[in-house]
Amino acid sequence: MININKIFDEAIQKDASDIHFIPENKPMLRIARDLVPSDNGEVLTEEDMAEIYDFLVKGNVEADKEYREKRFLDTLCEYAGLRFRVNISSTEGVPTATLRIIKNELPSYESLGVPDVVRRMTFQTQGLMLVTGKTNSGKSTTLSALINEINENQNRKILSLENPIEYKHHSKKSIIVQKEVGLGRDTLSYHDGVKNSLREDCDILVIRRDKR
Repeated sequence: MININKIFDEAIQKDASDIHFIPENKPMLRIARDLVPSDNGEVLTEEDMAEIYDFLVKGNVEADKEYREKRFLDTLCEYAGLRFRVNISSTEGVPTATLRIIKNELPSYESLGVPDVVRRMTFQTQGLMLVTGKTNSGKSTTLSALINEINENQNRKILSLENPIEYKHHSKKSIIVQKEVGLGRDTLSYHDGVKNSLREDCDILVIRRDKR
């Protein structure tokens, strides 16, 4: 019987960035870009994957329905004070899961190497900024660091639409409202969220959406 908590503890202790649960493989940790077998799990069976699925979905009827209909699900789980971005997909009809560990501490904006002209652009009264890149290139981290930079140094109302919410921001000099998009969440669609934002007196609207 798989002990999911022990695998989570090991991943945190070893500073892994990701956890992979794939049927017919041992649980794998990505550590410094290398995939390393977990010390706390054997080769995963279909029964193990069903248990992992139940652990991650936690009886959420809407999330289960979304996975059954689309055969993939993006969601979050929390463990030991940390948030995990969860992607559940399917291989040969069996769930497979990839978890990204979201650190509570954001890197400083300067440490990311983004040109200072980008930071200065946030002081403009209007405009459009796009943060793009391939998967796992640091889009979410860069965007969150940029939001944090505004939050610490400017007096704005920031409204974000996300699916799912990854980094949890707390209001500092600015006010931050984060909304999760999806059935049974804070707003049904990005369209509805953007439309309603016009009535919410926000200075900055952030739309974080992974391309599907």
